[in-house]
Amino acid sequence: MRGISFCGRANAVRVGLALAIALQCVPGRAVGTEPAAQGDSVTFAYFSRSNFSRGKIQGISVCRLSSDDGALTPVVEQPLESPGPLAVDTQKRRVYAVSYPDKIHTYDIDAGSGTLKSLAEVQLPGRPEYLALDRRGRHLLAAMYHQKQVIVCLLDSQGRPQIDQLQVLDSGLRPHAILSDRHDRFVYVPCAGDIWQYAWNENGKGLAAQAVAKHKAPKDSRPRHLWFHPEKDWLYVVNESSRSLTFYQVGPDTGGLRAIQTLLTVPDGVLKGSGADIHVTPDGRFVYASTREHDSVAGFSIDQASGELTALGQVPTARGPRDFAIDPSGRFLVAGGTGGNVVVHAIDQKTGQTTMKHRYEVMGPNWVEIVNFPRER
Repeated sequence: MRGISFCGRANAVRVGLALAIALQCVPGRAVGTEPAAQGDSVTFAYFSRSNFSRGKIQGISVCRLSSDDGALTPVVEQPLESPGPLAVDTQKRRVYAVSYPDKIHTYDIDAGSGTLKSLAEVQLPGRPEYLALDRRGRHLLAAMYHQKQVIVCLLDSQGRPQIDQLQVLDSGLRPHAILSDRHDRFVYVPCAGDIWQYAWNENGKGLAAQAVAKHKAPKDSRPRHLWFHPEKDWLYVVNESSRSLTFYQVGPDTGGLRAIQTLLTVPDGVLKGSGADIHVTPDGRFVYASTREHDSVAGFSIDQASGELTALGQVPTARGPRDFAIDPSGRFLVAGGTGGNVVVHAIDQKTGQTTMKHRYEVMGPNWVEIVNFPRER
């Protein structure tokens, strides 16, 4: 794929104009469905793309992610009106996508090509701003920022949301995300000034009607998104207003949160920007958080004995990095920018430092999900 190099920077950045053009392809027509050539697996990235100001570019873009250097190759554009947040189930079989204002679309993933097949569409009693699934893949979770509510919806055996098995629960002000802990005992929702904690019912179906606890966040921080360590009871939260990241210990019995450490996601003295997204690498060694306006990704190493963080610094990324994802190998970080581009960073497996590898001009890549499948022999 041909591109243009900007050599005036420390690291040349390939601007994939071919990708931007290819993503304007005829909706639903696969551009290149053959598996990636390298390695024993194939990796696909999904971008929920909306240009609300122009109202033209709308859909889910499917791309192959090279296991060699992280380059993206377009596969297909899945039509979807007013697309919003995405989520992938734990078995990597389905993609769930919001269609604003209040619909959820369910798609089957073709493991060979990455293409999507529409499976179901349901309407919710509100506007979801964040989607997730529980660890067992039995429930779809949604946070409704404007309604001050969260949704829990039971899935059938095919992964389809059962609207008659839907719970709507009150939350705090401006709930921005929702995530179940690694044991599927509790669900956590970051709100404007605190983090609400809910408990799963004993039968494993749905949540108890009332929050079991409300944990105060650092003053004026406004917790936004959160991510759990894959093996320890540690929670990491990016704070929108204070441009910071807070590490919480999770109580092994009660699930209570204890704030241990808060570090800035921008250099000292930087007063602009808002914290956006956060992810821990699959091996649990590093955590990254994005900051809008400052347009950067901050990296931190995680002490595997205590969970405490050491700052690795910040690197420039996509303009308006609302969302990003880390591939299952932990080697690449892919950031989508509301400013109209996608950036792929390589993650050094020893140090956690990131290096920008590719920058693509792509309209409205607001949410990102990445899945990986073994190659068929």
